Amino acid sequence: MTLYRMALRQQLVSWLVWTIIVVLGIGTVASAAPAVASSKALVALMGSLPPSFRSVMGGALMVRRPLDGYLYIKLVMYLPLLIGIFTGFQASSLLAREMEHRRFDFLLGLPISRRRLLVTRFAGLVTAQAAMWLVTVGALLAFLAQEGLHPDVAGYTLVGYSGFLATLATGAAALWASAAARDYRSAMRWGLGIAAVPFAYDFAVRIATPGQGWLYVVPYGYYDPPHLLLTHAFPWLATLVLGAASVLLTLGAVRSFERREV
Repeated sequence: MTLYRMALRQQLVSWLVWTIIVVLGIGTVASAAPAVASSKALVALMGSLPPSFRSVMGGALMVRRPLDGYLYIKLVMYLPLLIGIFTGFQASSLLAREMEHRRFDFLLGLPISRRRLLVTRFAGLVTAQAAMWLVTVGALLAFLAQEGLHPDVAGYTLVGYSGFLATLATGAAALWASAAARDYRSAMRWGLGIAAVPFAYDFAVRIATPGQGWLYVVPYGYYDPPHLLLTHAFPWLATLVLGAASVLLTLGAVRSFERREV
């Protein structure tokens, strides 16, 4: 538990800064929500877009629930990228930064396995990431309620859970990259790239070939807020695939760390 508490404290400052930035963005978007909810201009605009763009921008959600459609295209679509960048940055730092600054010498001298050390530190990051999603969804619901609206609590809870799964896989992949990287700078490039490049790929594929299976080769392909908000269907596929991928990627990071000379 001591190592776990140390891992949590290591995440605290970055978590606070990034969470405040995200919450401020949520407040800005939510403040305009009442005017948008009563406006038909956005719905008309969606109807004029090509089918592929309507799909990417939550066309069905916009037509049936303009408020949630607005929140999707202005905020919810990008939450996994924003939180994924935090996760990729922190996961890259868990090993590479410590090894570069030679702060692992003491920890590796303790009677504890490398596997337990790495898993405990990553558990601290996963806890911080889950807390960020919890605060993000809670802030969105609170801001909407403050504006006199009636947010879809169940739907946005599912959206937050689905987003957490996507960023969990992103963090596990960045952890493996950190364990295998030559230095901290290289690990940082991999960590941020793992967060940003798949998001750009997912966006491009959705525009070019909406509904195709190629979406599911990246974690963001399993993040589908319009579907969750309209159906309230539990994301079983995302749970199974991204959960299994996160475990396998973490095990890969452990094996790389165990074989590495520090």
